[in-house]
Amino acid sequence: MSVSRQGLRLPYACKGGVCYTCRAKVLEGEVKMNKNYILEQHEIDEGLFRADLSQCHPVSERVVVSFDEH
Repeated sequence: MSVSRQGLRLPYACKGGVCYTCRAKVLEGEVKMNKNYILEQHEIDEGLFRADLSQCHPVSERVVVSFDEH
C-alpha cells in the first residue's frame, strides 16, 4: 500500500505501471495518466486508470474512484 498526499492508502505492487494492482475506476471526475503501459483502450474508455501517484493526476476538482469495480 502507498499513502497518498491526502493520507489515503492506495494499493500497489510493481511501482512501475506494469501490473494491475493499482488499477481503479473513476466514478466521478476526471484523471489523466501521463504514461500507460498496461491498460487497453477499451478499459480506459470504461473509466479505468492506473492510480500510480507519479503517473496519474486529477484534472477535475473532485475525483471519486473505486478499486473494487474492475
